[in-house]
Amino acid sequence: MLIFAIESSHDDTSFALLEDNKPIWMSTISQINIHKKYGGTVPEIASRLHVKNIGILVNELKEKIDITKIDYVAYTKEPGLIGSLHVGYMVANALAIYLNKPILGLNHLEGHFYSAFIEKEVEYPALGLLVSGGHSQLMLYKSKDEYEIIGETQDDAVGEVYDKVARKLSLDFPGGPIIDRIWKENNDIYTDHFTIPKTEKYLNFSFSGIKTNVINLINNQINRKEEINKEKYATEFQNTIVLYLKEHMQEAIRLYNPKSIALVGGVSANFAIRNMFLSLHENVCLPKLEYTTDNAMMIARLAYEKLRK
Repeated sequence: MLIFAIESSHDDTSFALLEDNKPIWMSTISQINIHKKYGGTVPEIASRLHVKNIGILVNELKEKIDITKIDYVAYTKEPGLIGSLHVGYMVANALAIYLNKPILGLNHLEGHFYSAFIEKEVEYPALGLLVSGGHSQLMLYKSKDEYEIIGETQDDAVGEVYDKVARKLSLDFPGGPIIDRIWKENNDIYTDHFTIPKTEKYLNFSFSGIKTNVINLINNQINRKEEINKEKYATEFQNTIVLYLKEHMQEAIRLYNPKSIALVGGVSANFAIRNMFLSLHENVCLPKLEYTTDNAMMIARLAYEKLRK
C-alpha cells in the first residue's frame, strides 16, 4: 500500500510517501524565515507561499517516483488556516482525479498523534499528549476508530505561550527552541517554578496564567528600572511548563491505565519535556525530531492506520 500525503495546514508545505508504514520519501518547505519578521504567521502570506512551494514539491515528487504507483492520496482537511488547507486540497484532489485513486481528507491533530508511530505499531489503549504552537490537548485512543479528547487548553496553546514569553524577554522567534537552549545551560542554577494553574476540570490546561504571571513580573522590574535576568525567567518558566505537563500526564495515566503513551506536536522536540516524558511509563513513544513539526509523513501514517484491515 503506497500512500501519498500532503500537509499544508499552517506554514509548512510538505509531501510524503509511505509504503506499509515504511517512509519512502518526504520533502518539506518551511516559511518560518518569512514569518519571523512579523513575530508570527500571517495567513494570507502563508497561502501565497503554499501555492509557490507546492509547485516545487510536485516537480520533486514526479522526479522521485512513477506517480501511477500511488494507491491512495491523503491530505490535511482540518484544522488549520483556511487558505493554506485549500491549496493542499486542490493539489491532492487534482492528483486523485488524474490517477483515479481514492482520496482521504484527514485531521491534522490525529496526524500528530500517529507521528509517534511511524515504523511502529500502536498498543491500544494509547494516551497522547499533543503540545504545539496552536494546540495543547490530551488524546485517549481506545482503538484506531475510537478516540476522545480528555483534556485541552482553555486559552493559549503551550507553544504560543513560549513565543509570547520569548518576545517579552527580547528573544528570537520561535521562542521554544531558544528557551529550551537557555534551560539546558541553567536548569541546575535556577530550580524554582512559577505558580501551577488550576482548572475546574483537572485534565484541562490553562497556560495564559503562567504567561501573564511571567510578563507581569518582567513589567514590574522594567518599571522599577531593574535589570532583567533573562536566563532565570526563561529557565523557571520552562520548569513550570514541565512540571505542569508532568502532573497532568501522571493523573491521566492513573485514570486510564494506557498500554502506551505518546508525546507529539512541535513542542515535543523540547529537550526538557521529552526527558520528563520518558520517566512516566514503561512504553513511551516519541516521534523522530523530523516528525515533530507539521509534516506529511504523519498524515500518511494516519491514512495507513485508517485504511488497513
